[in-house]
Amino acid sequence: MYRAIAQDIIKSIIAGDYETKLPTEKVLMARFNASRNTIRKAIDVVFRHGLLRRVQGSGNFIIKQPDDSATVLNLSIGFDRAAMVEGGPLVSKIVTFDKIKADEKLAKQGNIELGDELYRVVRLRYLKDCLYDLEESYFPRAIVPFLSEESVQQSIFTFLRDAYGITGSTTENYVHQVRLTAERAKLVGLPIGDKTMCLDGINYLASGDVFNFSTTYFVYEDLELYYHTENIDLEN
Repeated sequence: MYRAIAQDIIKSIIAGDYETKLPTEKVLMARFNASRNTIRKAIDVVFRHGLLRRVQGSGNFIIKQPDDSATVLNLSIGFDRAAMVEGGPLVSKIVTFDKIKADEKLAKQGNIELGDELYRVVRLRYLKDCLYDLEESYFPRAIVPFLSEESVQQSIFTFLRDAYGITGSTTENYVHQVRLTAERAKLVGLPIGDKTMCLDGINYLASGDVFNFSTTYFVYEDLELYYHTENIDLEN
């Protein structure tokens, strides 16, 4: 339950419903009909996703994004990036939806076994009618037994949570620049060989099993990245 509450709070923050700080725990308890412990766990999730600054004795303050940025991609948000993009949610257009077996390249990329059966989902995603990214996602069928065309049109992570109780535990992200192949350049409407920002991601369950890995090619103009970290005292 706390994860759903955290997701609702994050959406509200991005929508600008909370300008300066979160409401008190008591107000949130009444709003979500939840216990204090559940609300605290939800707030902790929001904090770990880089949207809150805790001030002892004063509450949880909203971390403001730069005013001069058209859109900021928060890499600390892992469970539903489609819904968490400022100005979203993103609208998807399916390019490919099928089942394939992992070749050597996919097995290495997704930290899975050669020959594992996968759902492959290739989508163009749009923000306010402008192309935002090209996403190539893979879901091992050993973990995700069924996806439908309807489910991949919307938030796949929401479907996985509601249908199978699948929620990510950890995510590995690697951001780099790549040159567009002829096929990908045609899909996004850019010249062959153009450089674009690329995000390789792997999502793990608490068991350590991979339930999703993907490569996303961002083409949205003036996109900026944000990442939240917690300081660790290595001397203690």
